[in-house]
Amino acid sequence: MRIALLALCAVTGCASFSSLKSETSIEPNKSFLLGGGQPGAFEVTGRNSGTVSVTLFVERNGKRDSIAIVPAGSAIDATFPAGAMAVVRNESSTLTAVVTVTVRGDIANLGMRYEPARR
Repeated sequence: MRIALLALCAVTGCASFSSLKSETSIEPNKSFLLGGGQPGAFEVTGRNSGTVSVTLFVERNGKRDSIAIVPAGSAIDATFPAGAMAVVRNESSTLTAVVTVTVRGDIANLGMRYEPARR
Protein backbone atom coordinates (compact mmCIF):
# COMPACT_ATOMS: atom_id res chain seq x y z
CA MET A 1 0.00 0.00 0.00
CA ARG A 2 2.74 2.46 0.96
CA ILE A 3 4.61 2.03 -2.36
CA ALA A 4 1.42 2.54 -4.38
CA LEU A 5 0.54 5.67 -2.38
CA LEU A 6 4.06 7.08 -2.77
CA ALA A 7 4.00 6.42 -6.52
CA LEU A 8 0.61 8.11 -6.80
CA CYS A 9 1.93 11.10 -4.84
CA ALA A 10 4.93 11.38 -7.14
CA VAL A 11 2.71 11.47 -10.23
CA THR A 12 -0.16 13.65 -8.99
CA GLY A 13 1.21 15.55 -6.01
CA CYS A 14 -0.22 14.57 -2.61
CA ALA A 15 -1.42 18.10 -1.93
CA SER A 16 -4.21 17.55 -4.45
CA PHE A 17 -5.82 14.90 -2.21
CA SER A 18 -8.59 15.97 0.11
CA SER A 19 -9.22 12.37 1.18
CA LEU A 20 -7.81 8.90 0.75
CA LYS A 21 -9.39 5.47 1.02
CA SER A 22 -7.56 2.37 2.15
CA GLU A 23 -8.08 -1.22 3.15
CA THR A 24 -5.26 -1.91 5.57
CA SER A 25 -4.20 -5.30 6.93
CA ILE A 26 -2.52 -5.35 10.34
CA GLU A 27 -0.54 -8.44 11.27
CA PRO A 28 -1.02 -10.14 14.65
CA ASN A 29 0.65 -8.23 17.52
CA LYS A 30 1.20 -5.15 15.32
CA SER A 31 -0.17 -1.61 15.20
CA PHE A 32 -0.76 0.65 12.21
CA LEU A 33 0.29 4.29 12.80
CA LEU A 34 -1.12 7.18 10.78
CA GLY A 35 0.01 10.80 11.07
CA GLY A 36 2.01 12.55 13.74
CA GLY A 37 3.50 16.00 13.33
CA GLN A 38 1.13 17.25 10.60
CA PRO A 39 0.07 20.91 10.90
CA GLY A 40 -3.69 20.26 10.68
CA ALA A 41 -6.35 17.86 11.95
CA PHE A 42 -7.61 14.77 10.14
CA GLU A 43 -10.63 12.47 10.43
CA VAL A 44 -10.73 8.68 10.08
CA THR A 45 -14.04 6.99 9.25
CA GLY A 46 -14.77 3.46 8.10
CA ARG A 47 -15.21 -0.03 9.43
CA ASN A 48 -13.34 -2.86 11.08
CA SER A 49 -13.85 -5.16 8.11
CA GLY A 50 -11.88 -8.06 9.57
CA THR A 51 -12.72 -10.81 12.03
CA VAL A 52 -10.83 -9.56 15.11
CA SER A 53 -11.17 -6.52 17.37
CA VAL A 54 -8.86 -3.55 17.05
CA THR A 55 -8.19 -0.78 19.54
CA LEU A 56 -8.03 2.81 18.33
CA PHE A 57 -5.66 5.21 20.11
CA VAL A 58 -4.63 8.85 19.77
CA GLU A 59 -0.99 9.65 20.46
CA ARG A 60 0.06 13.21 21.35
CA ASN A 61 3.39 14.34 22.75
CA GLY A 62 4.46 10.72 23.25
CA LYS A 63 1.36 9.83 25.31
CA ARG A 64 -1.00 7.22 23.89
CA ASP A 65 -4.67 7.25 24.98
CA SER A 66 -7.30 4.67 24.07
CA ILE A 67 -10.29 6.03 22.16
CA ALA A 68 -12.29 2.84 21.54
CA ILE A 69 -12.21 -0.91 21.18
CA VAL A 70 -13.73 -1.60 17.75
CA PRO A 71 -15.20 -5.11 17.36
CA ALA A 72 -15.21 -6.85 13.99
CA GLY A 73 -17.85 -5.32 11.72
CA SER A 74 -18.17 -2.11 13.75
CA ALA A 75 -17.74 1.47 12.58
CA ILE A 76 -14.69 3.66 13.07
CA ASP A 77 -15.19 7.42 13.40
CA ALA A 78 -12.58 9.64 15.05
CA THR A 79 -10.99 13.05 14.58
CA PHE A 80 -7.33 13.64 15.39
CA PRO A 81 -5.98 17.12 16.17
CA ALA A 82 -2.97 18.76 14.52
CA GLY A 83 0.23 16.90 15.35
CA ALA A 84 -1.57 13.80 16.68
CA MET A 85 -1.15 10.24 15.48
CA ALA A 86 -3.90 7.65 14.99
CA VAL A 87 -2.90 4.17 16.17
CA VAL A 88 -4.89 1.04 15.25
CA ARG A 89 -3.74 -1.98 17.30
CA ASN A 90 -4.58 -5.53 16.29
CA GLU A 91 -5.78 -7.28 19.46
CA SER A 92 -5.14 -10.78 18.15
CA SER A 93 -1.92 -12.73 18.59
CA THR A 94 -2.82 -15.13 15.76
CA LEU A 95 -5.15 -13.45 13.22
CA THR A 96 -4.66 -10.52 10.84
CA ALA A 97 -6.93 -7.50 11.38
CA VAL A 98 -8.40 -5.59 8.43
CA VAL A 99 -9.75 -2.03 8.51
CA THR A 100 -11.35 -0.16 5.62
CA VAL A 101 -11.07 3.59 6.16
CA THR A 102 -11.43 7.00 4.57
CA VAL A 103 -9.09 9.70 5.84
CA ARG A 104 -10.03 13.37 5.35
CA GLY A 105 -8.41 16.63 6.33
CA ASP A 106 -4.74 17.58 6.46
CA ILE A 107 -3.37 14.50 4.71
CA ALA A 108 -0.75 16.02 2.38
CA ASN A 109 2.17 14.86 4.55
CA LEU A 110 0.49 12.12 6.58
CA GLY A 111 3.01 9.41 7.47
CA MET A 112 2.05 5.71 7.70
CA ARG A 113 3.93 2.81 9.25
CA TYR A 114 3.64 -0.35 11.36
CA GLU A 115 5.19 -1.16 14.73
CA PRO A 116 5.03 -4.02 17.23
CA ALA A 117 1.92 -3.60 19.41
CA ARG A 118 2.52 -1.95 22.80
CA ARG A 119 0.67 -3.80 25.55
